[in-house]
Amino acid sequence: GQQQRLCIARAIAVQPDVLLMDEPCSALDPISTLAIEDLISTLKQDFTIVIVTHNMQQAARVSDECAFFLASQGTPGVIVEHGDTGAMFQNPRDPRTSDYVHGRFG
Repeated sequence: GQQQRLCIARAIAVQPDVLLMDEPCSALDPISTLAIEDLISTLKQDFTIVIVTHNMQQAARVSDECAFFLASQGTPGVIVEHGDTGAMFQNPRDPRTSDYVHGRFG
């Protein structure tokens, strides 16, 4: 987690409007993941943070809004659903979103 925290510190040093984090906790142990998620929760008060993750539990814990992208073989991805994180995980509107967040594929 130290490398991730250093990378985040470097990114916020220039006071950006948006931070893009691509799998910020991949390959981290649970304690380091918690530290990064706590940092993200603190930073989201001052920055817009876009996180790309395959970790649905993490998305549910740290995001206020989320989007589900899906691509078919040989086609570009499309946004299937976007909205409030709680609503998307508890009552998704699209059956493909429901299947993904409930672990039926992916």
